[in-house]
Amino acid sequence: MLHAGSLTSLVRQGLGPALSKAHGIVVESEPGHSVALATAIKEGRLRGDLYLSADAEVNQLLLGPANGEWIRWFVVFARNAVVLAYSPNSRFLTDFERARSGVLPWYQVLLQPGVQIRRNDPHLDPMGYYTLLVCALAEEHYGLPDLKARLLGSDTNPEQVKPFTLAQLESGEIDAMFLYLSAAQGLGLPYLLLTDEINLSNPVLAADYAQVHFTTDAGQTFHGKPISFSAAILNNASNPPAALQFVEYLLSPPGQQLVQSAHFLPGPALVGGDASSVPPHLRTFLQGDYR
Repeated sequence: MLHAGSLTSLVRQGLGPALSKAHGIVVESEPGHSVALATAIKEGRLRGDLYLSADAEVNQLLLGPANGEWIRWFVVFARNAVVLAYSPNSRFLTDFERARSGVLPWYQVLLQPGVQIRRNDPHLDPMGYYTLLVCALAEEHYGLPDLKARLLGSDTNPEQVKPFTLAQLESGEIDAMFLYLSAAQGLGLPYLLLTDEINLSNPVLAADYAQVHFTTDAGQTFHGKPISFSAAILNNASNPPAALQFVEYLLSPPGQQLVQSAHFLPGPALVGGDASSVPPHLRTFLQGDYR
C-alpha cells in the first residue's frame, strides 16, 4: 500500500491489524507525499496494490489513457480540516494560548519576529499546498492584503520549506505548523482551530474555497476544495482481491469507526473516475459522486 504519510497511524495501527484479524491479509505500508507518490506510480518507479491520497484530486494524475490509466476509479472515505498546531515548548506559547482563546488573532502571533514555521513542498505534498490555500483564504476573509506573503514568503520559501521532524515541533525548535486536525489530535499537540471559511473542511463552502488555487511545477492546478482522503486500486495490482477487501473494509461501519477513531472527520463515501467500473458489492457503500 502506497499512502499519504498522514495516514500512517490509521493504516499501521488500525486498518492493517483489523484486516489481518478479519481476513488474514498482511498490509505492507509505504508512506510518502501524495503528489510525489502519484508521480512515482505514473513514471513506473513505484508499484503497489493500493494508493491512498490526502487529496482526492491527486487521482487525476493517474486517471485516463493520457495518464497511463493506472486507476479507473477511486473512493473518498474521510474528510479533514487544517488547524494551526504549535509547540508546547515554544517561547511564544503564551501568545499562541491567547490566540486559541480568541484574545489575539492567530496571524499576529505568526507575524512576530523570530517565529519559526515549517511546511512541506507544495509541489509534492497536499499539506504543502493546503497551507498556501489556507493563507490565501485568510487574506480574503480578514481583508488583509499580502497576508499570505507576510506569513509564508514565496510559495517555496527555503526558510520554511526544508526538512524537519515533528520532534522539532514538540521540542520548540519549530514554533508552529499548519497540520491536519487528525494529525494534531493524534500527536497530542496543542492547536488552534481555524474558522470554517479558511480551514478547507466545510463542503457548504466549496465555492468559496475554489477561489484560490496552486499550480505545481508539473502543471497540475489544485483549487481550494473541502479536504477529501481517497483510496484507489492500482490497475497493475499484484493482489486485486485483497485490495478490494481492503477498500470494502475501509468503507464498512467497522472500517469507518477506525477512521473516526484516528480523528478523521466523517463524510459520505463518494466515487470518482469511472463509477461503472466499481464492483457491485462496493456500490452499496457509495453515497454520491466526487466532484
